[in-house]
Amino acid sequence: MKKTTVGRAALLIAMMLFILFAVSGCAKGNQIELRKLPKDYSLEDAKKDGCVVFEDLDITSGQSTWDDFIATTEKKEPASVRIAYYYTLGDKSKYASEYYEEIKDDYPILYIQELRYDGDSYILDVNEEEGQVISHEYLYLLRYEGKPDSPNAIFTDYVYYVLVNDPNVTWDELEKGMLSSDLGDHIDHRLVYSDLKFRE
Repeated sequence: MKKTTVGRAALLIAMMLFILFAVSGCAKGNQIELRKLPKDYSLEDAKKDGCVVFEDLDITSGQSTWDDFIATTEKKEPASVRIAYYYTLGDKSKYASEYYEEIKDDYPILYIQELRYDGDSYILDVNEEEGQVISHEYLYLLRYEGKPDSPNAIFTDYVYYVLVNDPNVTWDELEKGMLSSDLGDHIDHRLVYSDLKFRE
């Protein structure tokens, strides 16, 4: 009887530890500090580490990790998730030839960020050049979903999660501020998640 009880207790502890690591984003035990990530850290490394990965603004890996992060923070419980943003140039014909030649060697490019929630606010740690990490704090993580305004958009539907300090700000207001030439229209925010449904 004692062996069975000990075995069940060990199994229960193992399951609790697994859940704890799962909601934390990349595997915390093996996670390198953001500022110590090697320069050759790759897209494949990010996927292996269990990060939430976006390739050209669309999520390609780690959806369940993101869902766990959202579920945990909605309960006002602390959590963190590491996010990788990978950008390519895409179709060469979309660029002026001179501009393409000027920027082509800078791509593909990978940015790694860490999003933390402490029970009160969200902190986005951004890994800058030279291993410098800059933190940005926001009060809310809002979800927006809908269809693009432009009929020429390459996607038909979107889901965005955006860090903001105003719980009532709309996506239209954020977008207007981004497109406006008037700096006074800009609303401080950070887009951290996008799931796009592309046209067939």
